[in-house]
Amino acid sequence: MKNAKILIVENERSVRQALRFELEDDGYEVLYASDYPEAVSAFRAFDCDVVISDIFLNRGDGIQLMNMVNKDKKEVPFIFITAFPDSELGSHIKTVLKDRLYEKPFFMPDLKQKVSELIDERDSCLLV
Repeated sequence: MKNAKILIVENERSVRQALRFELEDDGYEVLYASDYPEAVSAFRAFDCDVVISDIFLNRGDGIQLMNMVNKDKKEVPFIFITAFPDSELGSHIKTVLKDRLYEKPFFMPDLKQKVSELIDERDSCLLV
């Protein structure tokens, strides 16, 4: 489903823009936020199919966001990006989500492939 909606939550403008441009070029609708409060507002206003989030956000973190999203609405797949994969949060995410943590700088084709896989999985679940 190429018209899927993706929320990008990243405090680094250059990373946010790179992700946005790459995903929009692939046909996805993209909204973005630069911190936790913006992400909460964006998620509530934007029914998204996948969230790509930095682990460390201003005024919150990616795990808090994932927990809020999944408690507030529904199960939405998350992909995390970080410059600190060996941090406590990074280690936790590696344990829980295994292949959905990408270290900055990440290889864009790999991340885009993961987005596509998560959307395909979600679509196949909705058809059942």
